[in-house]
Amino acid sequence: MKRKIQQLLAKFLSRSKGIKRVDLGLAIFVTFVALAIYIYTQISGRNAAGLRFIENVEARSLDARFNLRGARSHDENIVIVGLEETTLQKVGAFPIPRNAYAKMVDQLRRDGARLLVFDVNFPLPEKNSAVDALKKLERSIEGQANAAVVQKIREIEATSDNDKILAKSLKDAGNVILGHLFLDAERAKSVDAAGAQEYFATLSAHPFPQVISIGAVSPAQVWKQITAEANEYSDLNASGIYANLDILAASARSFGFFNETPDSDGTFRRTPLLVSYKYGNYDEQFYPSLDLEAVRQYQNIQWENIVAYIAENGIDHIELGSHNLRTSRDGTVLVNYAGPYRTYKHYPMVDVVDGRFAPGTFKNKLVVFGATAVAVGDTRTTPFHDADYMGVEIHANVIDNILHSAEPGRGFITRGYKEEAIDLLFILTFGLGLGYWFSRTKPLTATLGLFPALCIFAAIVYLAFSHYGMWLSFILPAGTLVANYASITSFRMIFEEREKRKVRKTFERYVSPGVIALMEKNPKKYFKTGGESQELTVMFSDIRSFTTISEGLTPDELVRLLNEYLGEMTDILFKRWGTLDKYIGDAIMGFWGSPFPQNDHALRACACALDMRTRLQQLNMKWDAEGRKQLAIGVGINTGEVNVGNMGSSKRFSWTVMGDNVNLASRLEGITKEYHVQCVVSEATYRAAKEQYVFREIDRIKVKGKTVPVTIYELLDWTRNESFYTERIVRFSEALTAYRRQEWHEAIDLFSKIKAKFSDDGPAETFIQRSQELMDVPPEPDWDGVYAMKTK
Repeated sequence: MKRKIQQLLAKFLSRSKGIKRVDLGLAIFVTFVALAIYIYTQISGRNAAGLRFIENVEARSLDARFNLRGARSHDENIVIVGLEETTLQKVGAFPIPRNAYAKMVDQLRRDGARLLVFDVNFPLPEKNSAVDALKKLERSIEGQANAAVVQKIREIEATSDNDKILAKSLKDAGNVILGHLFLDAERAKSVDAAGAQEYFATLSAHPFPQVISIGAVSPAQVWKQITAEANEYSDLNASGIYANLDILAASARSFGFFNETPDSDGTFRRTPLLVSYKYGNYDEQFYPSLDLEAVRQYQNIQWENIVAYIAENGIDHIELGSHNLRTSRDGTVLVNYAGPYRTYKHYPMVDVVDGRFAPGTFKNKLVVFGATAVAVGDTRTTPFHDADYMGVEIHANVIDNILHSAEPGRGFITRGYKEEAIDLLFILTFGLGLGYWFSRTKPLTATLGLFPALCIFAAIVYLAFSHYGMWLSFILPAGTLVANYASITSFRMIFEEREKRKVRKTFERYVSPGVIALMEKNPKKYFKTGGESQELTVMFSDIRSFTTISEGLTPDELVRLLNEYLGEMTDILFKRWGTLDKYIGDAIMGFWGSPFPQNDHALRACACALDMRTRLQQLNMKWDAEGRKQLAIGVGINTGEVNVGNMGSSKRFSWTVMGDNVNLASRLEGITKEYHVQCVVSEATYRAAKEQYVFREIDRIKVKGKTVPVTIYELLDWTRNESFYTERIVRFSEALTAYRRQEWHEAIDLFSKIKAKFSDDGPAETFIQRSQELMDVPPEPDWDGVYAMKTK
């Protein structure tokens, strides 16, 4: 039989190894899928068909990092002059008169602004009825009025033409960059071709200085291929231009485009730095963004120090003086927003126009002008805001990123080869490394390990972002970790538990349920027969006068009564985490401290005895109402060294205890009949539990067959009820002292008084009878008060 059990156990262990192999296979599968998804999305970019939601969720995780970080340090030399609501109220509705722009430019020039960047363009002449009337008058009197009148009309016209006024202010300032907008083929159809041609004649003299190919590639062809791949890039595949008036362009220092490209979820996280454009018969050239050109002019970077390198798969990087800018292959960069809207200093345009600012406010500043009034409609969704972040501040952020590109955490957010390598390392670690660990650890341990791993990973991802400006993927590596955990743990819970149930079903006929549970965790340890010495607490309980009770019951009534009683008492034993050793007829044998280690085994045993007493009182009330027999029990508890483990034959064995201390617990249960009490404990149990329970010393005895006396105690109650027993304990102690001094009359008197007041006091009744016997037949002269038990 033992060999059969060993074979069954070996079979179970071999199945466990098979399960671990399947677990590892799941980890490899999850890792392979995660790697495939990651590589596909990186190759396809934002055009990853069917998997765009993964990129969108990942992008949202980047937004969360921005919001968690909050505002960071920013360049205070970058300021914004905004066309906001108060300006519209005081200067006029949008579009506002261009002489107001001229006044603003003049004020900034006088205050020492180093550079002024316009995040607006002026594609059409300003509608001016006065100028139109003067021109009409001039045409009507042409050849009729003298030259002086015509000259006077022209002078008045010049002072009334706001386009000419603004052009003069731009030329006087000499530090203004105008913005323009590249258009896709559809929108280019609505643009005035003549105006665009005039503007492009000026713009063509301001291309991106140098574009160098890495290898035998055509930059124009590479650009065309990149921008044709996805709809998001349609603005970058420029077919037209929304220009500036030629008169204003001729007066500006330089130009840059202010196109912006939102992600597929509508959030502006990226911005382009270059666009390739071919107009008419002109050669196709690359042109800089407004922000790139602003930094070039602000730092006076020479053309020979400005280079864009283009490889076969797209733009590799841009060198702008000392700034080395790593871009995506389409020339876009990830904006490292300095904070929420209005992180940069804002000034209302009307205040600048009217000169309401302290002298020197704009000295050496890079001023970005743009619309900040909601009514103008230049609002954007960014990581910090939903559709209420003004576009002009995006340009301030991009300029700041370029100026501080060499500082960790201040330049653009990077997501290149280095970040991809780290992402792959995390996917492999979470897929294979932790997958292997999940396959060899308990589900609970795996669960406890999952959350710290996720937290540590999230912290690494966040710190890489906040301190170094790195965008490490969070969703796919974390998804790999969670998928590994979920698949492996689910598999083990479904299939491994099924295997455990098979083991239980196979072994329950041979061993007790408690042993089976332990065998599942550590079969080798608990399968071996034999025991080990360990301090435990053992309890025996027995029904009083059960033979007499059973004689008055039919067999069915007896079985019903016994099953109900044993079921209730066993539930209490299990509730107190005891181990049920066996039933001995109507008796219950249990112990604490093994196989589950318990330092408080004595406390648990005492609690079980008191719970049994309470429950038996409730059962007796129920049985009495039903006209059935009532029961009384005796409980003996002892704490000490015992031999515990698998005991029995090769055909049947169980987890049990043996030794003298087990025998003593059994004797103490029998002693309860001698003293008419419900629960007797040994001195060892008393010492271990006296702080939490109420005891009283009953006697010092020698159990039959032993020579060493034992002090025994009655377990009365929990310490919270100690006040109910104080008088009885004190009185009994005084009577017991008189008894041990052989003062029989006094002892009988004291015990009688206890009995008179506490009629249910069994030990008092026992000592009255014993004192009378010893008074009639005095003990030996060397008697030490120890009573030798005559029965077991």
